[in-house]
Amino acid sequence: MDYEYSLLLNGLIGAKPTVDLTILQLMGNTLLKGVPVMLVIWRLWMIPGSEVARRRAGLASVLVASIIGLALGRILALTLPYSARPIHTPDLDITLAAGLGPDVLDGWSSMPSDHAVMYFALGVGILLVHRGWGIAALIHALVLVSLPRIVLGFHWPSDILVGAAIGTATALVLVPLLRRVFLETGLLAWLEARPGLSYPLLFLATQQLATMFDTSRALLSFVKDITIG
Repeated sequence: MDYEYSLLLNGLIGAKPTVDLTILQLMGNTLLKGVPVMLVIWRLWMIPGSEVARRRAGLASVLVASIIGLALGRILALTLPYSARPIHTPDLDITLAAGLGPDVLDGWSSMPSDHAVMYFALGVGILLVHRGWGIAALIHALVLVSLPRIVLGFHWPSDILVGAAIGTATALVLVPLLRRVFLETGLLAWLEARPGLSYPLLFLATQQLATMFDTSRALLSFVKDITIG
């Protein structure tokens, strides 16, 4: 099934360079991928209402759960048996999009999709806070984040399904638990009493999630290279 669906969706590639470039933009442009979800977080955080504390505790929990989910996805990708991506599977006739080299993501295991883990954790988490925006975030996770990665041959459909399941489970378990922690321990009230601390931290968390911690990973890789070699 993975082979059939991968080839079916990859059939969109190669017909017109503009189609290839559009799908590449959907896949890689942070303004289309990460920023919209973070704007939803900020929108829900700032609107007034009778349950501001509960909503903000839920949103803070969504951010923490998504970070944990992303870390879990990366750990699994590094520790599970290596799974070659469709674009690196010799017996699969995948068409490379215009502008992609054959060595893109070479050596990186495809299972599970950390994009699917994080964005479905965000979507389900937001759904637990606000139904309408949560549905929108889940559609975004499927259509704008996950499908382009299958079309381009970066992931098998099963990579996306497993990642989505991990992200969903992470949000369903952690968001209610963490929301209680934020509310019952007074942590949320403590943070809100210190906006000079909490808002920079909130901005940093949303910025790093929007970019999937690319700058943090690059910095850690640099430190590792100069200290360990």
